[in-house]
Amino acid sequence: MKKYGIMGGTFNPIHLAHLYIAYEAKEQLNLDKVIFIPAGNPPHKKNNGIIDAEYRYNMVKKAIDGYEDFIISDYEVNKNGYSYTYETLKYLKNKYYDTEIFFISGGDSLMDIEKWREPEQVLKNCTFVAFNRGVYTKEILSEQKKKLEDKYKCKITLLDVVDIDISSSIIRKRIQDGKRVDFFLSKEVKDYIEENALYKGE
Repeated sequence: MKKYGIMGGTFNPIHLAHLYIAYEAKEQLNLDKVIFIPAGNPPHKKNNGIIDAEYRYNMVKKAIDGYEDFIISDYEVNKNGYSYTYETLKYLKNKYYDTEIFFISGGDSLMDIEKWREPEQVLKNCTFVAFNRGVYTKEILSEQKKKLEDKYKCKITLLDVVDIDISSSIIRKRIQDGKRVDFFLSKEVKDYIEENALYKGE
């Protein structure tokens, strides 16, 4: 059975920490592919300065070019209405019916997942993979992992990664302030942002 990792997010913009997490997940979990799925219309980030999905999709495509077994999906970008994780996972399970799906997300998502739409469907249709963003201790995440596994009879994995404190919001603010961001972005993404004058008017 094949094993595919899923990296979802607004990617507003995609940065080097996203690529690092995807690479570590692929290596540690022996994934065949990692699929990046830029969100089209995320319900939890309404009116939050998210640029058009076409720009975010193009940036992800440029960022992953050259990385073996990294691919992109336009499912959520082309989907009408809000993008809910449980719907995306059902779509992926139907498309890749002979594949084990690993959904990669931050430790904060693991702590808050019961506030998501249809959390039981999310956990039923994937192995949930959480990485620590430095907010929670390993003990707290391990306790949450056990609690959710007991309650939902699901599989959860904690990814062992270096904590890299890069956020898209910091990058957007630095662009707005005219500060350098080439430490955080691939050259291709940085050039695309400059060519399209993105994030200048936030």
